[in-house]
Amino acid sequence: MCLELPDTTAAADDHAQALIARKIDQLRKAQQAGQLDPAWDPADVLALVNQIATTWAAQPEHNKAAAAHAVDPTSAARRAAVVTAVEQLFPRAR
Repeated sequence: MCLELPDTTAAADDHAQALIARKIDQLRKAQQAGQLDPAWDPADVLALVNQIATTWAAQPEHNKAAAAHAVDPTSAARRAAVVTAVEQLFPRAR
């Protein structure tokens, strides 16, 4: 299994790429300001947080399982789990 994607280099004016670059820059600034642990590459932080945040939407079968088996099956509980996971993975700088 290959983790690398084929080269799909976007044009410099591509709106999505500009948004991603801005978010990465904001994360880098948060690291420099001591608000985010600098041990992670900001591009990795963005990609991983995005995937954690979209897990429930991208995999509806997990919603069904949570509704049937989770201690707290509410959307609020799922949202809290995402927030907790992100906070633990990417803590404030020490």
